[in-house]
Amino acid sequence: MYKTKLILKTTKLETLLLYSFYLQKSFSLLKIKFSFINLPKKKKLITLNKSPHVNKTAREQFILFNYSAVFFLNISNKMISLKYLLFNIPKTIFFKIEKI
Repeated sequence: MYKTKLILKTTKLETLLLYSFYLQKSFSLLKIKFSFINLPKKKKLITLNKSPHVNKTAREQFILFNYSAVFFLNISNKMISLKYLLFNIPKTIFFKIEKI
C-alpha cells in the first residue's frame, strides 16, 4: 500500500469541477480510497502598455485566475497504474503525480 498525491491545476473552473467529478466516480468504481480537497483560487494581475512609444498612461490590465485541486489516494501494488486513468485528461488541465 502506498500513498499518492494527484495535483490538478487549470484556469477554467468548469473543467476542473467536471474532471474532478469524473475522477471521483472512477476511483469509487475501482474501489480506490481517496480524499479530495479544493484549494483556494489564485489571482494574477497583468498590466500591458497599449502603445510602445510615449503614452505610458494608456495601459490595459488583465486578471488570470488559477484553480487547483488535490486528490490523496491509497493504492495497492496490484491496482492499475494512474497513467491509464489519466489518458483522457482535458487539454486545459495540468496534472502532477507525487508519491508520499
